[in-house]
Amino acid sequence: MKVTPRVVRFGLSVLLGSGLGSGLGSGLGCGPIGRAGQDPSKRPAMVVTRGDLVVPVLLTGELAADKSRMISAPRTETFALSIQWLATDGAEVKQGDRLVAFDDTALLDSIAGRELEVLDADNELANLRAQQAVEVAEKRFAAREAAVEVSKTQIDASVSEQILSRMQYSEYQLQLGRAQLARDAASTDAKTASSGAKLEDQVKELAYDKAVRKYDAAKREIAALTITAPQAGVMIVPDNPFEGRKLQVGDTVFPGFTVAELPDLTVMVVRAVLSDVDDGRVHPGMKVSCILDAHPTRKLSGLVRSVSPVAREPERGSVRRFFAVVIELDQTDQSFMRPGLSARAEVESVRRSDVLLIPRAALAQGQDPLGIVAQLEDGSSVPVELGPCDAHQCELLSGLEEGARLGLAPVSLEVDPAQPPDEEPAK
Repeated sequence: MKVTPRVVRFGLSVLLGSGLGSGLGSGLGCGPIGRAGQDPSKRPAMVVTRGDLVVPVLLTGELAADKSRMISAPRTETFALSIQWLATDGAEVKQGDRLVAFDDTALLDSIAGRELEVLDADNELANLRAQQAVEVAEKRFAAREAAVEVSKTQIDASVSEQILSRMQYSEYQLQLGRAQLARDAASTDAKTASSGAKLEDQVKELAYDKAVRKYDAAKREIAALTITAPQAGVMIVPDNPFEGRKLQVGDTVFPGFTVAELPDLTVMVVRAVLSDVDDGRVHPGMKVSCILDAHPTRKLSGLVRSVSPVAREPERGSVRRFFAVVIELDQTDQSFMRPGLSARAEVESVRRSDVLLIPRAALAQGQDPLGIVAQLEDGSSVPVELGPCDAHQCELLSGLEEGARLGLAPVSLEVDPAQPPDEEPAK
């Protein structure tokens, strides 16, 4: 008798969200989980059990400091800077140790010219002040002479009109007026010369100060081209995003570009990546178990702190997209935890308590492309409805009871295993 299994459809979101889509796609659609042609009597017995199911999401990343001091390239007149020397990645440094040194050839060539500009500005200021001193002194002397002349003419003009003739008296009065006008003009010239000298002096002094500032700025820029450690720590060389590798001697950077990192090793986190196809499966607050590849026997626990809202490409031109995930660890042990160590993280994406569990080795794809059937111990199959799955078992929603005995699934259940191969299947 032909057994036509009634396949129970279940949502694709359950399959894809729980990892069954990828697992069964490779284990059921393209090949057997069990072994075709194996004697049913020799197959290992499997049963439907009840228990807890935890479906993890696997992440890869690296250990990093929660807080780090970022050191950037300085701002200079040349803008682009070439790295001439770089401390070794992972080297322990003390406060004041050299971290990065940039090529200072261009600044050394320009600082000599700036020094000459300072000397020229100083000479011009000194010459101007000497010249102004002479001009102001001459104007003031002329003003004093004019004042003396007024005093002389006042004596003649003070003679009574009754003593002198009218013509003589008028001439003395005219001389006094002319002397007073000359005195006022000379006094105004002296004041104008003094105020003008001050303005010209200020202009030249500003030019001198500007030259000095440019010279001092060049000296500070040269000093800034050698970056030293502001504190003790471990030197971390950042990545060069344009080359897809870490910075190295000869690379060109720009002001504000991070050229060194001094992490705070007291609190460590795991910075991992989540593939965009797993969007929505990891959320802040989920429990995480981490293992460092360098120390596989030490398991670290923690929680997901954050997941970036936008998936980005790991490198320029890549077709892959990842979400950045930060995992906060419960403890930090500086004796073996160091930045840059690769880490694997398992996030508890799905947890089911006290549910029916069926081994994945007993599952196969049915005649309906969306249907899954379970292989029984006697060789027959029944349709089942599944929930989330991990690498070995799935949550059984319906189709079998607890304790049902199962067998390994064959390659395909499109032909009833109980029907002879040379007999045409019943329609």
